[in-house]
Amino acid sequence: MKPETICSVRRGWSMLGVACCLGLLLAACDHRATPLTKSVNVGVAQPDTKVLESAIERALAAHHWTVKEHTGQKYVAELAERGHSATIAVVYDAQSARIDYVSSQGLMYEQTPEGETIHRNYNNWVKSLSSDIKTFAAQGAPGAAAPQ
Repeated sequence: MKPETICSVRRGWSMLGVACCLGLLLAACDHRATPLTKSVNVGVAQPDTKVLESAIERALAAHHWTVKEHTGQKYVAELAERGHSATIAVVYDAQSARIDYVSSQGLMYEQTPEGETIHRNYNNWVKSLSSDIKTFAAQGAPGAAAPQ
């Protein structure tokens, strides 16, 4: 083989090696996973369990969460979208509520030495749900007469 051909072949293999390393590096740096927000506290101004219960139910329905269980002062709900699912527990009393992570499928949940991670959409879903629970609780029970 001519020396120019050998150099071309070596350069080709070098470029292929660099491309493979770069591909592996990019695959390992998946920016969709973020630290899991295990619990989200929902502070409410309306100290009424029935109003808060109604607000939780309205917020869950508005965000397409399916209530799987409602016992005592706890809802267990699931959100399933495009082959992914998340299960949460909403625990509440007259003054507050808390949204707790229970489990998930297909959302890149992982327990690492640095902590738990999950797809960033989960944290967004729970944050949005928390916001709506606060909003609905502040509005009071649906159909209730406004104070004059």
